[in-house]
Amino acid sequence: MSSYTGNAGEVAFTYDKALQKTSIRLLKVILDPEPSTLTIQLLEGNLERVEFEALSCNGKRLEIGANLHAALLERRRRRSATVLWADQICINQDDIEEKTRQVRLMSTIYSKANRVIIWLGMQDPGDIDGLNLMQDLYKKCDGNQYDADVGIYDFHDFDCESRGVPNPVFDPTWVALFKILSNSWFGRVWVIQELLSAQKSVMWKGSLDLSTNVVLWMAMLIGRHKNLYENYDVTMGSPQVSALMARNIAASYFKFRKRGPLPIYDTLSRQLGMSATDPRDRFFALFGVSTGLAKAFVDYKKTFKEVACLVGKMTLLGIPNYRLTEDGTEVLILESTPGKHRFLIEWLAFHANPQNRVEKRAKSGSPHG
Repeated sequence: MSSYTGNAGEVAFTYDKALQKTSIRLLKVILDPEPSTLTIQLLEGNLERVEFEALSCNGKRLEIGANLHAALLERRRRRSATVLWADQICINQDDIEEKTRQVRLMSTIYSKANRVIIWLGMQDPGDIDGLNLMQDLYKKCDGNQYDADVGIYDFHDFDCESRGVPNPVFDPTWVALFKILSNSWFGRVWVIQELLSAQKSVMWKGSLDLSTNVVLWMAMLIGRHKNLYENYDVTMGSPQVSALMARNIAASYFKFRKRGPLPIYDTLSRQLGMSATDPRDRFFALFGVSTGLAKAFVDYKKTFKEVACLVGKMTLLGIPNYRLTEDGTEVLILESTPGKHRFLIEWLAFHANPQNRVEKRAKSGSPHG
């Protein structure tokens, strides 16, 4: 067992032994009366038998940075006694074999957690107004009946007047709402697996509880309406975490709930620009929510080039025709009637021909092709 007492900063945890099979480390936050000092202990438990919660928080590995430190202090303020799993410090990042085993388990960890707490940072003065606007629009627009497949190509202006909400042009309530969606959490590739795997999740903004469905529905509303999208960009000064990133996360969430996982190249194409400290994690972070991948896909002994080439071959040859076996062997399956399969390279060749695009638009009658 290892423990830590102090403030935010780099932490040199001493890990007693490498985790095996379904064993995981868990954080126990000590309910210390001192308001600014954080005391935590690391415990070991079995994934199949322990009750725990999981934390989704933007931060570097092996570090209790200001973001994670604030999240744990808020959890202590709420007197939450349940043990917690947070990947930043519950995985020994210096042990390549343990890291590989634990990342292969991550989707299962998040799915077995009693709930996943998504930390969006400390509360800001306008957050309550922004949250109230979200909830008001969610009710007025019947957000609880949202269908991810309806209105995909809509990009007209949102009629704020008919909905009884202020115009978004530099309105302070909209500014507060935009700030919530510009949080760095929406730019991190790991959150896709954490969010999609969770059976139950809640967003915390300081002491505020935000509904995951409401926040992500709002991201979709902004991403599908020109005036909202443009005002987000102008108001926030073209932020690094764009409205498009928040919308893509939201789209993945709603479509996953409806259709389930997709092949790795489909999942990857929907998360362009998402950040990861280790470039290999651009792929490994999507392992648990993609189809056609054996556990051997996640292997930190492989270089980025090896992982990227593997995904490239899967993309060109198609899944499930090209796959990895459990021991990491690459297999290409040729069926007796390969013509019935539509490999991605055929799709690319078809759409690269301008004449095909013209014919498709003429048949569909859609301006979007």
